[in-house]
Amino acid sequence: MRGSLVVLALTISPLLASASRAQAPASPSTSSRPMCEKDPGNPSPTGEANRTKKCPPVATGKVTISGIVFFDLAPYDGVYDPENEIGIAGWTVVLSGPNGQLTYNTATDPNNPGTFVFSALPSGATYTLCVQPQAGWTQTAPSGGAVCTSSVGNSWGYTITVPALAGDASVTDQNFGFYSN
Repeated sequence: MRGSLVVLALTISPLLASASRAQAPASPSTSSRPMCEKDPGNPSPTGEANRTKKCPPVATGKVTISGIVFFDLAPYDGVYDPENEIGIAGWTVVLSGPNGQLTYNTATDPNNPGTFVFSALPSGATYTLCVQPQAGWTQTAPSGGAVCTSSVGNSWGYTITVPALAGDASVTDQNFGFYSN
């Protein structure tokens, strides 16, 4: 009888080993898809009712960043007043992208003086927006923020954090004010 059990155990063991391998959980994939988690919610006796999956949004949206470089008049308040103040054409505005990997340069628009637009930028990133000031000008806006370095010294810029977006969005009024010395 004992010999029969040993033979039976040896016969069944390859089947058990292959069944246990088939039921082993798959190794985690290295896919770039976002991980979703189940909301514990208020589970039913089966454990599945009232549970939803929470998934982070897929960053497919694009962002547009725009503003104006303007000649700030007394009292030099750093607030653009389109009724009295004008844009300054031809200055260089620099946008640095995620981890410094992307840099976009644009000159302010001579047809619409002082305006600049950076469009179709990826969302889910942080950008730094700076202007290259000209010698003989003093900055009034922004009055703090990101430190921007140029050939005429340091100036202030904007740090713009754009979350992952499912749709397109705009960040406007990123204005730079200056007055002539």
